[in-house]
Amino acid sequence: MKIHLERTLATCPKKLLCTTCGQLFEAGKLRALLYSDHGLLQGDVCHDCIKLKSSEIRNQMRDRASLLLQQPCESDCRPTAHERALELLEVAQEEVKFPTFYHWWFKKLTVISEESQELEAARLGLKGCYGEERSRLQKMLEDDRE
Repeated sequence: MKIHLERTLATCPKKLLCTTCGQLFEAGKLRALLYSDHGLLQGDVCHDCIKLKSSEIRNQMRDRASLLLQQPCESDCRPTAHERALELLEVAQEEVKFPTFYHWWFKKLTVISEESQELEAARLGLKGCYGEERSRLQKMLEDDRE
């Protein structure tokens, strides 16, 4: 499994559920997302769990799977607790690959850059489609340089 860093979007809920420990935590500017070796998204990893060793994360996932297996089976929820527990047990067999210091650093710089571009676009009144308006903003800035 691999922990991948992503920017927290405005549409993201304020409280997220940690895939490894099952606790609710508040999202920061960056989200740590856990992917299986097959590239399937497993969920978010909280700030406490990302500091753990690979073996500790895998143990926590096994413990969480055990708790999920003890819950009564409800057929109306998707995925069921039993299915989620099996997914966690399968993924817990994989070694965790953490982002390097440079990944963290680069992602933080990217977020700062994107936020400043959005603020500049808002300041100039360019609020519609972000991709289209961003190119207009870039054109305006290029025209100012000439």
